[in-house]
Amino acid sequence: MRSAITAFSLLILALALVPAGAAHALPETYLSSSSSPPSPQPTGIGIRLLDVPAATKEDPRARAYIVDRLEPGTGIQRRIRVENNSTAAQSVRIYSGAAQIQEGSFVGGNDPAVNELTTWTSIDRPQVALPPGESADVMVTINVPADASEAEQYAVVWAEVRSAPGNGTNIAQASRVGIRIYVSVGPGNGAPADFRIMSITAGRDGKGNPQVSAVVTNTGGRALDLAGSIALSKGPGGISAGPFGAQKALTLAPGKDGTVVTTLNPALPNGPWNAQLKLKSGLIEHESAAIVTFPDAGEGKTVEIAPQAGFPWIAVGALLMTLLIATVLLRLWLRRRNTGFRQLPRYVE
Repeated sequence: MRSAITAFSLLILALALVPAGAAHALPETYLSSSSSPPSPQPTGIGIRLLDVPAATKEDPRARAYIVDRLEPGTGIQRRIRVENNSTAAQSVRIYSGAAQIQEGSFVGGNDPAVNELTTWTSIDRPQVALPPGESADVMVTINVPADASEAEQYAVVWAEVRSAPGNGTNIAQASRVGIRIYVSVGPGNGAPADFRIMSITAGRDGKGNPQVSAVVTNTGGRALDLAGSIALSKGPGGISAGPFGAQKALTLAPGKDGTVVTTLNPALPNGPWNAQLKLKSGLIEHESAAIVTFPDAGEGKTVEIAPQAGFPWIAVGALLMTLLIATVLLRLWLRRRNTGFRQLPRYVE
C-alpha cells in the first residue's frame, strides 16, 4: 500500500452567500461580487464564491460561507471561482468533503470524508487545469432528496493540488483551500439563529497576560460563527482600554456551548474594570456588561449574566385580557341594574 503524507490548510476566501430559505436553484436576485476582490494570496490556489443574493447581502457571515435552509426535494446552485496565484501551471481537483463542528471549531475531514451532504453535492468540473495567474468558474449543485431528515449538516467545497512523488519515494504532498457549507434541512425557515452570553470571567493565561473568557450557548436552530470584542472602562484612575478583538472565532452547533477568549494588553492594571462584551454571528449581535478584576494569576471570579429581558408580551397580554373581561362584566352589571330599575312597580299615593 502506498503511503502518503498530506499537508492541508483550510482557508476561507469566499465572498458570496447562499440565501436562507431558498427552495430552488437560483431563485433570487444576485449581485456581482467582482468589485470585492478576494483576500490577498500571492501564491498557491485561491477559491471564492461569485453569487451574492441581494436579499441577504448585508449579512457578513453569509458572505463568507454557503449557508442555506432547504426543504426535502429541493436544491440550489452556486458558482465558485478557483484561482491559480502561483507561478506554475496547476491541475486542481475540486470536490466536497464532510465537516463537523468540534470543540468550537469548524473542522473539515481528511479526504475521503463523506456524509449525507457530500452525497447531495456535485461539481460540474471536478478537475481544472490552470496556467499561472488564471482562474476557472465551477458550478456547485446541492440537491436534497425528498426523504432527507430534518437536520443541519456541514461540508466543505475543496480545491486541492497534489505534488508528484519525488526522489524515488511514494511520498506526496497536497494542499487545499475551501469554502464552508452549512445546509439546514426542513420546512419553512426553521428555528431562528440566536445565542446567549452565560458568564464572563477575568483571568490570566500561562504567560500572565490578562484574559476575558465568555461562555456562550447557541439557543437557536442554526450553527453560529461567533466573533467579537471587549472594551474596558472606569478602570483605576478612570482609565479605559480597548476594544480588544477575540483571538479566534467560535463555531457552535445548535444547543451547544463554548468559550470566547480575548487576550488583553499585559500592561493593564488588575482593576476593577467595567467590561463591555460584544459578540456577533452574521446579523445577530448581543452585548453584556460585567465588573471584572484580573487576578495575579490563574482564573478570577466568574460573573453570571442574567438573561436579557425582552418586552413582556405575556404580561401585557394577560393585563389586556383582564381589562377586557372586567369591561364586559361591568357593562353586563350596568345593563342588569338599569333593567331592574325600569321594572320597579309604581305606587299612587
